[in-house]
Amino acid sequence: MAELLIQINFYLFLFAFIVALAKNLNVTTLLVGFIYLAPLVPLGFEEQFAERFLIVSFLNVIFGLLELILFVSTVKKGDATFSKEYFRQLFGHTLPIAFALIGTSFYARSCGDPVSLGECLLISGIFFAGALLRALAVYQIGVLGFKFDIAFRTEQTLKTDQLYRWMRHPTYVGMMVVIRAYALNTHSWPVGILAMFSAWFGFQFRIFYEEKALEDKFGETYRRYKSETKAWGIV
Repeated sequence: MAELLIQINFYLFLFAFIVALAKNLNVTTLLVGFIYLAPLVPLGFEEQFAERFLIVSFLNVIFGLLELILFVSTVKKGDATFSKEYFRQLFGHTLPIAFALIGTSFYARSCGDPVSLGECLLISGIFFAGALLRALAVYQIGVLGFKFDIAFRTEQTLKTDQLYRWMRHPTYVGMMVVIRAYALNTHSWPVGILAMFSAWFGFQFRIFYEEKALEDKFGETYRRYKSETKAWGIV
């Protein structure tokens, strides 16, 4: 039964990925789709790994579909210029986060440690809390404000209310919470800590350059907002 569900999830996401590419073919869609599709490939399934493999399958298909929807809806032509800045963000921001997601997924797929009911509920609760926070934050900032690349559109304004009143980067906070669920599923402290650090580094790298760009764009208004709020809500 577990193997059948894993195969269903793989083909479901593969179909959604193809539809996403047909609707909005760009490098971002390809990157995002690959990050979540790779761990869904049902090769190497063995019964002793079924429990964590199945959790990996559901985490990636659910969050992968959410991410595809977000980026297909928000990425516009001209956002990615393949400049020096683009590749700097690719290696400093995107790849460390991809490493965390893919690394935890493949490690958990090969972990035969049983999953207790409490652990399953904890992973699920953390995952859905993070996914909901990320989706809500993207909804509140809108398609103009949420972007894969650091780019600004003419009609874009600075978001400082709702979730953004309490933290400057709620979409990143939500993503870090989701990655925490991925890390817990590895059932390994060293792997989980490494993954969390890699993701944190990627987001801190992004925040550094994104906030410099926001200061250039909005000037004193952004500097005042920055002084009144926390990047992560607590630090």
